[in-house]
Amino acid sequence: MASDVSDDPIEQDVSVDPPESGSGRSRWRFVLLGIFVLLVLALAIGWFSRERIAHNLIASELKKRGVPATYRIESIGPRQQVLANLVIGDPKQPDFTAERLIVAIRPRFGVPEITSVRVIKPRLHGTWLKGKLSFGALDPLIFTQSDEPFRLPDMNLAIEDGRGLIESDHGALGLKLEGNGNLRGGFAGQVAAVSTDASFGGCDADRLTLFGKILVTAEKPDFTGPVRLSSLKCANAGLGIANLDLQADVTGDAAMNGAEGKLVLKAGSLRLADYAMRGAGGISRFSWRNDKLTARYDLAGRAIETPQLRIPKAKLAGRVRSFDHFSRVDVESDLSGSVVALGAPFARTLDDLARQADGSFVTALAQKAGAALRREAMGANFAVSANLRHSPQGDSLIVPGAVLRGASGQSLVSLSRLQVKMTDKGPQLLAGNFATGGPNLPRISGTVSRQGMDGFAADIAMAAYASGDARLVLPKLVIVQKPGRLGFAGRLLASGELASGARAENLSLPIEGNWSQLAGLSVWRSCTQVSFERLRLSGLDLSKRSLSLCPPRGGAIVRSGAGGLKIAAGTPSLDLAGKLGGTPVRLKSGPVGLAWPGHFAVRTIDVALGPAQTASRFRVANLTGLVGSEIGGAFDGAEVSLDAVPLDMTEVSGRWRYAGEVLTLAQGRLRLSDREQVDRFEPLVANDATLRLADNLITASAVLREPESQREVLRTDIRHNLASGRGSADLFVDGLLLDDAVQPDTLTPLALGVIANAKGTVRGTGRIDWDEAGVTSTGRFGTDGLDFAAAFGPVTGASGTIEFTDLLGLVTAPDQQLKVAAINPGIEVTDGTITYELREGNILAVKRGRWPFLEGALRLRPVDIEIGTDHAVRYVLVIDGIDAARFVQQLDLGNLAATGTFDGRLPLIFDKDGGRIERGRLTSREPGGNVSYVGELTYKDLSPMANYAFDALRSIDYKHMAIQMDGPLDGEIITRVVFDGISQGEGASRNFVTKRIAKLPIRFRLNIRAPFMQLVSSMRSLYDPEYVLDPRVLGITKDGKATAPAPKTVNPGKPDVQPSESGGMP
Repeated sequence: MASDVSDDPIEQDVSVDPPESGSGRSRWRFVLLGIFVLLVLALAIGWFSRERIAHNLIASELKKRGVPATYRIESIGPRQQVLANLVIGDPKQPDFTAERLIVAIRPRFGVPEITSVRVIKPRLHGTWLKGKLSFGALDPLIFTQSDEPFRLPDMNLAIEDGRGLIESDHGALGLKLEGNGNLRGGFAGQVAAVSTDASFGGCDADRLTLFGKILVTAEKPDFTGPVRLSSLKCANAGLGIANLDLQADVTGDAAMNGAEGKLVLKAGSLRLADYAMRGAGGISRFSWRNDKLTARYDLAGRAIETPQLRIPKAKLAGRVRSFDHFSRVDVESDLSGSVVALGAPFARTLDDLARQADGSFVTALAQKAGAALRREAMGANFAVSANLRHSPQGDSLIVPGAVLRGASGQSLVSLSRLQVKMTDKGPQLLAGNFATGGPNLPRISGTVSRQGMDGFAADIAMAAYASGDARLVLPKLVIVQKPGRLGFAGRLLASGELASGARAENLSLPIEGNWSQLAGLSVWRSCTQVSFERLRLSGLDLSKRSLSLCPPRGGAIVRSGAGGLKIAAGTPSLDLAGKLGGTPVRLKSGPVGLAWPGHFAVRTIDVALGPAQTASRFRVANLTGLVGSEIGGAFDGAEVSLDAVPLDMTEVSGRWRYAGEVLTLAQGRLRLSDREQVDRFEPLVANDATLRLADNLITASAVLREPESQREVLRTDIRHNLASGRGSADLFVDGLLLDDAVQPDTLTPLALGVIANAKGTVRGTGRIDWDEAGVTSTGRFGTDGLDFAAAFGPVTGASGTIEFTDLLGLVTAPDQQLKVAAINPGIEVTDGTITYELREGNILAVKRGRWPFLEGALRLRPVDIEIGTDHAVRYVLVIDGIDAARFVQQLDLGNLAATGTFDGRLPLIFDKDGGRIERGRLTSREPGGNVSYVGELTYKDLSPMANYAFDALRSIDYKHMAIQMDGPLDGEIITRVVFDGISQGEGASRNFVTKRIAKLPIRFRLNIRAPFMQLVSSMRSLYDPEYVLDPRVLGITKDGKATAPAPKTVNPGKPDVQPSESGGMP
């Protein structure tokens, strides 16, 4: 029979190269399997040849075992048989081929004995799929059942250029084998294996190789050589190995049911997740018999980087024992090493903790602990004893003892009697003790004890740990774990900064809650008392208080589960007291409710700032908000009353928002009113006020308007520092228009009875400052031209600037000046100046007023006016040297002419009943003057005698004239005119009567009853009845009503006409 075998992948060269340097993790079991298969095949062929040597024996045996094969018999003789081109399996894809098979036979009685087998260029193809090894058609020859102990055949075997290929789920393995000698002693050969694309368990191996020598001595096979791995990468596990070199020296038992040997390990680098090692080496001796493995190992690593520590050197020594095909494994290990520094991730964690704590007491404690750990880590050492057990009941870890000692020699961390059970859900702590300490490090101790079959309880305590004024104590924390559940209870005491601007002393916070796989985390399922000795929030310093926080019914204050973190808490009321910037403060409220994410609400907030008698009050009826990625909401019914600032804000409402440590108020509506018993100004409103609180600084702005007309009165910008208690408010009057819609008495009741019918614009600025010393306020306001009606007549073109030294108290600097273009109490007076000041108590002190008046002067004597009261005000107008001719001209009395110079005073009194003149008097200067009528009479029905008398008195010279006025300004004024030294003047009609009268001493008295405004025009009305000046147009008369009717008598008991003072007729 003959068959040609074409080229096959197994013909690819697998060179046997000298060993390369490097190291890696061993996968040598896979390689040895291929070698073993080649040996078994060779032995099976030899053994088969020894048993079947007769002619056609091979063919019959193959047929008997169902092994398809083709070959060519090259020669058959009594001592040697040669087969060529042996092919087993499918000729197109054979499982085994050999170029030649030469069998040496020793003839003997019975069955001939095979003395040697020589196989030239054997090629083997196999698979290892789903954990099963197969060589195809060779399986019936290789995997036979036999109860006899295995023993190598006593024959010589020579393999020349043997090669193989095993394909598996994990990649392909190429093999090469050469050697010769007796299989029971003396066989020597070389074996090589390589895999370039192996992958298993999510790991990829790059160039796995085996190179070594095979010797058989006393029926015991021995392998010596390296197993190398260029690199191994396991992406999911984070495992990486480079340059693994495992020097193996393994000797098997004669029955091939056991082995012993030595393994020398050398690795270039290793990385597992965040753990890295730059180099490792060591030795292990092992034995494997009766399904039991016993091994001892002594390994060393260098340049080890862990998240916690940087370890220059470490040693791991111990023993491994396995039983029952590895169903039970015990690993005993002792790990020791030195430390040069903290691991970079752990150091960053400490730094991040200090930084993220943002200046809280945790920052100070973390910085102290971090600095101490860094010092202690330089020169630290550690020792760990651990036992790892694997059994059908589960895996467990026992740590009899472990200690990390710092450079000082003191224990930093110690463990004892630690027991951990490995479960499908992760490690489960069962028992143990632990403690931390060292110079400037927190002292924490804990004991873990087993609870039932699958639970534990831990008691943990931390002694006081302090850094400066930061302090933390954990008197006791109990943790209980049961399957799927964990509960904890304890109390935390802390002092120090809580956040920027917040500080606590002896803050006592209960820690109580539980966690379960189904429900997640729940903290504070019942009402919890939080207390503190002192709590400071920015400038707010609260004294000893306790606060009860309660969860919603059937829930917990804090929950965290599949739905995320949720917080819900409430308290029936708040009652906190302390100081704000050194000022006493008390905060009370009604119910408070909070849900995060969600809403919160506070009812009836009442804050009192300052001593009880002089406290500033802040009240909010309702405060609501939404808590989420940012916090914000609305408030209404608020009232603000600052004791230092005599202004009240009521009906305050708006929107608020807190984000990025900044509180903002927007859309603010408020009503600003005067707190004084007598209002100095009418309430103003704001519709869109804003406020911002950041870094203890409040900034606010608002436009204040007159409520009815909504006209802007002033803008204000406010700044207040909560820490220092200092603040200021800038006021801007950009152009307040006074017209029919807005009058002075619309803005201030102090203007009633003082000023009306104002027309003009007022501008100015003001500033209010406050601090611990009190409140100061200044301002400067002015007008370029203001027209108004005053009690004594209309004023036109008033201009000037008023400078306040106490704006809130309405107090000005001395000697303020107001220029008056014109004032008309009946006779227009122009270009005057009034000097005045405002004093405490709403006193308007008019120091002086002066007008040029009819070639003379009109002066206003000093007077103090109590604004806003019904106290009488007494003005005294002093007249100096007015010219009668100018007086008549000013009155526009075209038919009258007069000469003379007058002085006098006009006392004006204003009280709740109105205004009046009291003993006003004008007196002519020497040498007197003249009064004459130069026109025609208006009335044509005078009698001849009357016309005769009027012509005689058409011009009168006088030596002295006195005018006295009394009476109400809104009624009739009694004016008494007394002429002395009367004689006919130029232009008067003279006759014998007048000539006789001129020789007599005549005093002429004239009483005039007329309203004040009509009095000055009574002469003109004789010839111009339309000339009547009505005071109602001035807006000064009461309620705009007509003046009162004239009384029937002026002075009861006296005649209406002057008495005769002349003597009897001669």
